[in-house]
Amino acid sequence: MARTSWCMSTPPESGDLQRICSELGAPEPVGRVLWNRNLRDADTARRFIQPKLDHLEDAFAMLDMDKAVERIRVAIERGELIMVHGDYDVDGVTSTFLMTKAIEILGGKVGFFIPDRLRDGYGLSDRGLDEAVARGVKLIVTVDCGITAAGPVDDARARGVDVIVTDHHTPLGPLPSACAVVNPRRPDCSYPFKELAGIGVASKLVYALFARLRPEEATSFLQEHLDVIALGTIADVVPLVGENRVMAKLGMERLETTRNAGLAALKETAGIRTRRLDSGHVAFILAPRINAAGRLGKADTGVKLLRSTNHAEAIGLAEMLEEDNSMRRRIDEETLAEAEMLLDEQIDLERDSCIVLWSDRWHSGVLGIVASRLVERHMKPTILIAMDGHEGRGSGRSVPRLNLWAALATVQDSLIGYGGHSHAAGINIERGSLEVFRERLNAEVARKLEGEDTSHRLELDGSLDLDQCDMTLVSWLEKLAPWGLKHAEPLFLATDVELSGWCSVVSRNHLKMMVRQNGQVLDCIGFNLGGLAGDLNKAPGKISLAFTPIRNSWQGRERVQLKIKDVRIGA
Repeated sequence: MARTSWCMSTPPESGDLQRICSELGAPEPVGRVLWNRNLRDADTARRFIQPKLDHLEDAFAMLDMDKAVERIRVAIERGELIMVHGDYDVDGVTSTFLMTKAIEILGGKVGFFIPDRLRDGYGLSDRGLDEAVARGVKLIVTVDCGITAAGPVDDARARGVDVIVTDHHTPLGPLPSACAVVNPRRPDCSYPFKELAGIGVASKLVYALFARLRPEEATSFLQEHLDVIALGTIADVVPLVGENRVMAKLGMERLETTRNAGLAALKETAGIRTRRLDSGHVAFILAPRINAAGRLGKADTGVKLLRSTNHAEAIGLAEMLEEDNSMRRRIDEETLAEAEMLLDEQIDLERDSCIVLWSDRWHSGVLGIVASRLVERHMKPTILIAMDGHEGRGSGRSVPRLNLWAALATVQDSLIGYGGHSHAAGINIERGSLEVFRERLNAEVARKLEGEDTSHRLELDGSLDLDQCDMTLVSWLEKLAPWGLKHAEPLFLATDVELSGWCSVVSRNHLKMMVRQNGQVLDCIGFNLGGLAGDLNKAPGKISLAFTPIRNSWQGRERVQLKIKDVRIGA
């Protein structure tokens, strides 16, 4: 396991801290969190804590938005058949649902197509285009894909099908010659917020369509579907700041009492009974169930679930996703076990700067999840490749201080293709290039990470005594949620803490214990920290905790609980 370092944030001057706490009426620990998130005046903090839809940027400020709206308007007016071409992950599934729903309400004839991960791969697919031609489609609208599809877009035009591209991925070359290319990451697009997920870009086009065709319904349509938008945004691990913060915060509130039959059924079959939801419920419970279908090659189940209006039908679809997720977990575990075995045989963790492994037995749909687990364990960028004949398809995950996409760009001549983000990427590679690719990527990662601390880093917001952990503090911290990329959940340090009783392991591998400090006794839960129980039960004396105070609701009672991120034996 990789070592973990605890890093205390630089505290603000006492006068600055007192000022922001006084103006907001917030406890001092909340003031430190706000300061550390660069929310350093009361007006900025209030806007962050209480986001509103009118905080969103003008959709028409995005390049080609006018062109996209006009082409869809014409298609609706002419009665042309429109196909929404999505992607197989949660971002793509939610974007597909939102776009088809909007076009339907606006009177358009619309269907959708989700590519098969194993058969079609990522992006605007040949089979999708064949399907569009066979159906008599005149306009394809891509969501969460298409920015690298210059060739397929040309093919579509040659076959009499127009294309509108909506995407959020970084362009790798010339833009497709589509009717419109709506993507804030276009180098010539001046849209001020570049970090939207695919669902965020889709929501912009949807809002613009309503603003042009039915302006009185534009805001209400967006509000009604904020739960779906939040699901896609959080699941895609985009920074939860700016516009993403607005949509995620407002959408999580709507998700708690969702009127979408599919989401309600998904919550029910997943066993979510609490009224209060956080980003963890989305990232670790809801999203994996929708993703599981796409990983196993049946992604349209997720779209059908979100489109369902019948409770019985929705429950049936949600149960199918539950079964897919159980199968996905089994495949995950088998792949992880084999990957660790190959790692022991082929990788020198002291010498090698990254982990690159491949196998003919792996299912490409689960490689991203397994790569993430290896990154967590060993704190090295990881790419896992599922080989099929002469070609392999891989997924990679990175450490915080390495832009994996940029690293791949420097060795792209060893690949058939690649794409993704700074923290996650996908590749295609020929079998004969595997060894050379591993060697070259190792050298490039070593160069980029030279002198960097590659240990796990826990950024602590400040020290906190247990008697300060009351429900008032918890309620204030909840106002700052949801947590995610570039807006991490607060972590505090408590020292001179005693164990109160025996530590145990509950559920899959969670640490359960009670702690005491200065007469205050609190219950603790440490997710996936069950491996610490043995050492803690043997250790006499004091411990230190890196933790977050949270609300625990059980049988109508609410109390403060500590969510433990790490434990050190000794005060």
